[in-house]
Amino acid sequence: MEEKQHKVHIVTWPKEPARLKHSFESNEPCPVSVKFEKDPANVVVSTTPENPLAVNMDMSVKAREAIPICIKVCEPICARSDYFIGITIFDRPTAGINVRGETRIVNCREDDKPRRICMNFQEFKGGEFFAAPFTHHDLTFAPLGAQLRTVTFGAPAGTVKLAFPKEGVRVEFPGAVNNIRLTLNNYSGPTLDVTAFSGSAAAEHITVPIQNEVREVNLSASGVTSVEIKGGNNEAAIVEICYEILKK
Repeated sequence: MEEKQHKVHIVTWPKEPARLKHSFESNEPCPVSVKFEKDPANVVVSTTPENPLAVNMDMSVKAREAIPICIKVCEPICARSDYFIGITIFDRPTAGINVRGETRIVNCREDDKPRRICMNFQEFKGGEFFAAPFTHHDLTFAPLGAQLRTVTFGAPAGTVKLAFPKEGVRVEFPGAVNNIRLTLNNYSGPTLDVTAFSGSAAAEHITVPIQNEVREVNLSASGVTSVEIKGGNNEAAIVEICYEILKK
């Protein structure tokens, strides 16, 4: 039988105990041996008339029947499992477990808690133009009039922004999101119009007073799938977009 050395990687610590599912390459019983690498194990040997132990002259202790082994995880973990477990008693290998198949762990993530995502345009250079919709960090940006472009003018200084025409820009999210925060600047006209959509229906509309400055705009609507920003006369830009989405 081929033996493999395996490792266990801790990915995260869930609140609930992790559940492991092991599947093996065959239906035959898995050989078991247990090995203590650091400190010697304290072994207590007992016998009863109903379950006697067989001891030969070489002092090799064997059980007449298979010994069930229970492995208890003291702290719940989410692990990528690929490992070997063995037991050695009196310097003799007694049992060993080779996990050869798939190890799968479920219910390690807290799917009911949203995760906060923020994205910006620092991966771009100033002066890039987009006449058609493009995707960046799972968001799709579509011009509603003339082309979009990356710029460095305006606040915050030294950052790349996505400037949009006066007709506006449409931002499509990868799914329904909540708690949207838009960081915008504007250097033409006194206001920008922001409309949040849930599907095809308008969920929230805000006219934002913003001129010659950068400002954060918070949307209270939930289940938003897209946002349209209009105004600015070609001198307004998106600095950053933050939103919350349920974990997948």
